[in-house]
Amino acid sequence: MKDELLDIDVRILVLRYGREKVLAALSRLVEQTPAQLEEQLQALGHKKSAGRRKAPNPSLVEVATSECREDPEILEPLRVLAVAFENRSFLPNLRDVQRFLDRAGASPQKFKSRAIAGPAVIRALSKWPKAELASLASRDASGGESDYSLLSRAIMGGASDDKANRG
Repeated sequence: MKDELLDIDVRILVLRYGREKVLAALSRLVEQTPAQLEEQLQALGHKKSAGRRKAPNPSLVEVATSECREDPEILEPLRVLAVAFENRSFLPNLRDVQRFLDRAGASPQKFKSRAIAGPAVIRALSKWPKAELASLASRDASGGESDYSLLSRAIMGGASDDKANRG
């Protein structure tokens, strides 16, 4: 709170007297030249702006790559699913994502958007066996089944041959 008041006071001084006069007065008080004081202010400004920058969020393909370091065989199906997730052809709605994560036993966290939930989906999928991932990744060839029904079947124990067993 004190820093905010100081900032307001300094702004008022700059508005009233101008930047050059305020810098000259401040440099006399701290026994520096105005140029030295200006350099310190610029360095301080660079430190503040560098501290505020966030690292960009990694893409889901990058998350998939990092999750597959120990098991590179699952990278390709996981990469396909990551791209499909980003394109909204895999788990297109947030509620589908939440159901999947609940069934997969992921953290019970509620997500505000699909984009925020994406890394959690990829981490959950990276724990699946390669055969199930490959099956899920090639689901476009399966036709009319929804993502949710395919995921439910995969999570519940590979009942993907139900149709073959019935008929």
